[in-house]
Amino acid sequence: MKKLINNCYKAITLSVSAVFLLASCAVKPSVNNHPPTLSDNVNKEDNNLDDDKNKKPSVVKPDYEQTENLKDTQQQAPPDENTNETDTEQNTDKKDINTPPDDKVDKNVTPPKKDEKPNKYTSANPNMVDIITKRDSKYSAEWEIVDNVAKAGQEFYNDFFSNSKIITKNGFLFSYSNNREIDVKYLVERDYISNKYLTSECKLLLVLSDDVKAFDNVSVNGKEKGLTIFAVVKTHDNNGYVIASSSSVGGVITDAQYESLISKYSQNHGNILRAYPNSNEYTRIISFINMYEGKFDTYFVRNITLDNKYAMVVLSPQNDSGALKQYILKKSGEIWEVVFAGLEKEPRPIVAVNKAIPDFNTEILPAWSIYDYKDTINKYKNDVLILMSQIGIISGSADIDYICGATNYYYIVLKNQIKYIAHYNGRTWDYVNVLSNYDAEKELLGYGNVVPMFIILDR
Repeated sequence: MKKLINNCYKAITLSVSAVFLLASCAVKPSVNNHPPTLSDNVNKEDNNLDDDKNKKPSVVKPDYEQTENLKDTQQQAPPDENTNETDTEQNTDKKDINTPPDDKVDKNVTPPKKDEKPNKYTSANPNMVDIITKRDSKYSAEWEIVDNVAKAGQEFYNDFFSNSKIITKNGFLFSYSNNREIDVKYLVERDYISNKYLTSECKLLLVLSDDVKAFDNVSVNGKEKGLTIFAVVKTHDNNGYVIASSSSVGGVITDAQYESLISKYSQNHGNILRAYPNSNEYTRIISFINMYEGKFDTYFVRNITLDNKYAMVVLSPQNDSGALKQYILKKSGEIWEVVFAGLEKEPRPIVAVNKAIPDFNTEILPAWSIYDYKDTINKYKNDVLILMSQIGIISGSADIDYICGATNYYYIVLKNQIKYIAHYNGRTWDYVNVLSNYDAEKELLGYGNVVPMFIILDR
């Protein structure tokens, strides 16, 4: 009996020892396979799994209160990216079957970071074309020039387009207000670019993006629409031109392509002339305007100025001399077509027409703008007529064949074809008799360079 009790005691002792041994093994976690902490998860999400090889691995002390759940947690934890070389050898059999062999992994490739924009230009091997940008690296000096000049030109354009007359003239960026091409020297003078580019001979174009997109070897940003600034420079080997905008990769075009592009914007369409009443061209243009409006109205024509391709017309219906209209027409063979209507509503008519019709010769347009006078057209017509009646020039409004005016100026034609310019001197209206509409224009110009010439009837 005593022997049986001793054997049971030994068995119980061995069982208890085994239990404690197993428990001690269970609570000793592997340092290299600890589950990710909250901070680890946040960092990996925010940094989009940035390269961790320079990060110092963190060690988590075992939490003995969570011993029972430790096994489950370890099974759910993702593989540790910081596993050392020894562990790798020991766990070779546990590798993910989707992991490529080491000799297939390009260790020189750095994955893009979250929200990181690709570089516009990635350098290529000498004389090789860059796969991303299609830029030939042998023209790296030219790319550097056009990128910086295009950026400076775009910044200038953004700063001044809305409050000045920046246009395209013969394809080049041009300041109408200063009557000067906007080139590198112009930008250097205004601190938009370094003077090291003065000798680059780089040009700034203002052309339609679609015309540049038409070249197969040029890449243009799809968001660029309408007139767009491009910088262009001759290649050092005289093998064409490098061209790019501030937000486009660009490309290299041939001499012939460059010439064809620029020729589309030539504003030279022959001499600028004034069409006279009753001439064939004058009559034809008025007829086509009638057709455009869909009615055969009679007009008070103020001016028709034209070259061999375009005409600018200012007129009003005879039943309302103040209802002015301004048209641009284009000639195709023997047909004149209205290509811009409502110019009288534009605060900057030169810029508006240039944007819509880049090859239109802006010298056809007058210095004045109907829009600038819109609030005063015929505003004081009754005052002018009342005073004319009081001083005996007319007996009543029935004597008037035509009257139109704006601000301090009016032009009056009587039924007997006697003509007057009325000018407000600050106290009253002065009336000057003129012999013809041409004399009236000279008289009006005597008051300044910018006066409402559209009040004078072209007859």
